[in-house]
Amino acid sequence: MKERNIVKKDHRSVKLKFALVYPNLYSVGMSNLAIRLLYELINQREDALCERFFFSNYGSPPRSLESGMPLSYFDVIGFSLQHEMDYIRSLDMLRSSGIPLESKNRSHPIVIAGGPSISANPIPMAPFIDLFIIGEVEPILDDFLNFLMEKDVKSHEPELPGIYQLGKPTEKISVRDLNSSPHSLRQIISEEEIGFLSSFLLEISRGCNRRCRFCLETFLFSPKRDRSVSTIKNIIEEGLLLTNVKRICCISSALLDHPEIKDILSYLMDRGISFSVPSLRVYDMDEELMRLMASGGQRTLTIAPETPSERLREVINKKFENDQFYSMIYKAHRAGIKSLKLYFMIGIPGERDEDLEGFDIMLSKIISLGFNPSSIHISINPLIPKANTPFQWLPLISRKDYERRVNIIQRKASSLGIRRVESLDYRWCNIQAYLSTAGLEASKIIKALIDDIAIRGSESLGSWRRVLKSFNKNPEKLYEPKSLDLPLPWEEIKMPTPTEILRSEFIRAIGDL
Repeated sequence: MKERNIVKKDHRSVKLKFALVYPNLYSVGMSNLAIRLLYELINQREDALCERFFFSNYGSPPRSLESGMPLSYFDVIGFSLQHEMDYIRSLDMLRSSGIPLESKNRSHPIVIAGGPSISANPIPMAPFIDLFIIGEVEPILDDFLNFLMEKDVKSHEPELPGIYQLGKPTEKISVRDLNSSPHSLRQIISEEEIGFLSSFLLEISRGCNRRCRFCLETFLFSPKRDRSVSTIKNIIEEGLLLTNVKRICCISSALLDHPEIKDILSYLMDRGISFSVPSLRVYDMDEELMRLMASGGQRTLTIAPETPSERLREVINKKFENDQFYSMIYKAHRAGIKSLKLYFMIGIPGERDEDLEGFDIMLSKIISLGFNPSSIHISINPLIPKANTPFQWLPLISRKDYERRVNIIQRKASSLGIRRVESLDYRWCNIQAYLSTAGLEASKIIKALIDDIAIRGSESLGSWRRVLKSFNKNPEKLYEPKSLDLPLPWEEIKMPTPTEILRSEFIRAIGDL
């Protein structure tokens, strides 16, 4: 794929060769703003180079996009791990490159890792990673790169905040002022017209203050921080000049909570720039704001009501009335939005079969407000407990109940003519929940899984079953909820929200059920 703004340096002229690895497909990795930002910031330094790696197939030794060099050639391998399911692919990339998996058996290269899943709970990956970055790397990036250049990492501890090694307490690091924090400007852009890949990614805000009890984002990246309109305008003007694109993808976990969101979208519209917005929270938005989004070229509105039940939304602390949701849908249709993508969650504490009756009412109402059933896309997921959220102690819904309730929702949607209904396979959800909240014991299972993949050539549910059987573990009961009375594996990492507050939030959530 032809790209704009790639950087190629003379490897002989730098002190540090950094491999930036996203263990997923190119299209997924380059839709991530962090990858574009890190690539740009590291390559801005004259004494360092950064080249990109992406996952293609199990057992296939990855090569850098810029020079075609193997992972083992680089001084530092930096993994961006967005999800727990990235762990296996990342280690397979090491193994297929001939690099020892375990840190104790490896002198070169240095392997580091960061990203949301790692910041929440790095413990299962601790034997494989030399250094973890907990939180947001921008405040320490230059000092960290200097450390990697100047010190023997195996024998020196970095005296920097946010850098974690097993047994060494640390505190999550955060950007305090988003206006003064760097934003990727000379972004790598695909020469082909492919959605995110050919768009400028614009971070409008970071974090969310809504405190939904299941959401890692709100607890990991609090407090919410906004970029000002003036800062955003400067980013847009310089960024579009350097990338020569005419489309912007707005990035924010709480877009409609930005106090100047109308001014931002109006500016984009006045400049003739098409734009898209991320998933939106149900909000008392006026018709002008909805028209602004539609005028920018937004044709699909993505919303996560989670459940039709207002009672259950109280449990997860995602509070809004159904009438607010219907008002938003009505305004979207009037503004010219053509389709909807709706996310729902199964397994909320206190959920009963009668709560599913609300789907008939909600979906029928959406259709009556003007949306054709063929334009409605529904995604159903179980509530997956995540470390460092109040629901980190929550039992996972049983497979039987999950699949039965998904079938009920699918039948209700189908009876209304809605055909696009997808759901996650419960077995993978069980694995994800386990990896999210596991301790050091999970690393042995992960290592055995990599060995199995090396023999059979791919990761599958069969791989997991074979490995778990060898550990006398039942795949159907892999995830087990943590006890409220016992310490958690990741508690030596200090997060913005203390464990005591998370515990009290969990008790409040389930107290009246």
